[in-house]
Amino acid sequence: MKKFITLSLLALSAMLVSCTKEDEESLGGPSIAKSDVKFSVTQEQGHDNIVMLNSLTQGGYIPYWEFTGGFSKKKLDTINLPFAGDYTIRYTIYTQGGPLADSTKITVSENDPEYFSSPMWNLLANAQEGKTWVWASDIPGGICYGNGSGGATAPEWWQNGIAYLTSQGVAADEMTFDLKGAKNYTFTHGGTSQKALFELDTLNKTLKITGSDISLGNKVTYVIVKLTADELTLAQQGDGWRNIWMYKRKGFNY
Repeated sequence: MKKFITLSLLALSAMLVSCTKEDEESLGGPSIAKSDVKFSVTQEQGHDNIVMLNSLTQGGYIPYWEFTGGFSKKKLDTINLPFAGDYTIRYTIYTQGGPLADSTKITVSENDPEYFSSPMWNLLANAQEGKTWVWASDIPGGICYGNGSGGATAPEWWQNGIAYLTSQGVAADEMTFDLKGAKNYTFTHGGTSQKALFELDTLNKTLKITGSDISLGNKVTYVIVKLTADELTLAQQGDGWRNIWMYKRKGFNY
């Protein structure tokens, strides 16, 4: 079974915490020469996002693999690196004389077409090139922020447009999504940009941002009410109500 591993701050933290002195003591075998440390890293032909790891060091040593976004302690493992780019795969074994490590570099030619097969990825982020979204303040009627009933697709009860957004200092805010090496999110407010990451659940149609938020947001997992090449509507789902944010692709006019 393929194991899909993406860039994640949590995964990186787990990797650092897992590699401790306790590991060295519990996994340490007899000391061997550095030249006896052997492993292979092989990419699947025609789908080089899929990477096979194989520990070839003799003696029953438990390997410790480290790579962008994760780690593994399996002798044989298959991982997925969904983003195009250059990667370093690091291989370590623990002996009584201390850890012995080596590494190899690989190149992934393109973002994984399987992993990003849902059209939602391209609609939201335009692959590696990225896409910038701004308030849909010129939508007919001018209402692009507010709230409504639990199934509302536009503000129904509390309705706001450009005047309210200007009074809140957020009328010129922008948010950019791209898939260049990670699921990148950039929030621009007051001329300052904040870098973060996002997760898109294409099955449940939700969006979660880690390390930032949307304009006037509540740091929740947002429901994607509408997503086309030119329009994006997000909602905070409540019990019988929704807060609603309506955006358009930067450069698009109604």
